[in-house]
Amino acid sequence: MARRFRSVIPVTLLAGFVLFATNAGSDNGPPTSTVPITVPTSTTTTTTTTTTTTTVPSAPAHNPDNPFTNRSTALYLKTRQGNITAAVYNAVTGATFTYHNGYHDRTASIIKIDILADLLYESQQSGKPLSAKDQQLASSMIEASDDAAATKLWALIGGRDAIDAFNQLIGFKSTIPSWSWGDIATTPLDQLQLLKVIALPNSILDAASREYESDLMEHVIGGQQFGLGWGSPLHALVAMKDGWYDEIPTGWQVNTTGFVQYQERFYLVTIMTQSDPSEEYGMDTVTTLSSDIWKYLLPR
Repeated sequence: MARRFRSVIPVTLLAGFVLFATNAGSDNGPPTSTVPITVPTSTTTTTTTTTTTTTVPSAPAHNPDNPFTNRSTALYLKTRQGNITAAVYNAVTGATFTYHNGYHDRTASIIKIDILADLLYESQQSGKPLSAKDQQLASSMIEASDDAAATKLWALIGGRDAIDAFNQLIGFKSTIPSWSWGDIATTPLDQLQLLKVIALPNSILDAASREYESDLMEHVIGGQQFGLGWGSPLHALVAMKDGWYDEIPTGWQVNTTGFVQYQERFYLVTIMTQSDPSEEYGMDTVTTLSSDIWKYLLPR
């Protein structure tokens, strides 16, 4: 039986897109308070009493909601090789947190959910539903990560020009286009914009389109459920897409993206790793970080 996401928050639409509250995390940890701590020190003589003050720096503010600044997660990330960048949108609180914001990584196969979202949008605009053949290609592309199916649907939507126009429509800011679908350079924050269009009510994709794509993302085959799939609780609703390829000579690119809902948590996340020494190493990184995000992104 297909697992369905249940909406748990109201969504505000503005200027034809979804506008969400942001609480951006920092690559350098939580912000440091600028308010000094004043410590009185008394000095007494035989004739007068003088009181002086000493100003000492305050300790960094602790943000318990930010999964990337949790001590154990931060220590783990410091031990990992390669480049890691990630972003999380907490759909319950409206907060967004980032790690190494600004890094650009190759999409690899996570672009396939973008191709399908564009295909569904074009179907809505034309008023023509997806054909049986298109649906078969979409299923193979998302559930089994079929590259040949992705190439066919990439051509069907109009390739680079079409995907660029769609991504601008949904609010991408930093993605670098490419004529090859797997070679597009993007950021986790841009990928969150795509996930919002798939996971949350908006004016771009209607409910039927969002349900269709979410269902395919919920049924990715077992061997391709590393990252969010392996790093989330057994009974959680997980809609996801992973991407991976060996980028010679720099090393493996391994990505995971999607959304998770369970036990009052509902969040969207993209984790991207570059220059991993092996495929298994990258898979371990994205899976462990996915697990940490689940544990520390506590419901409020």
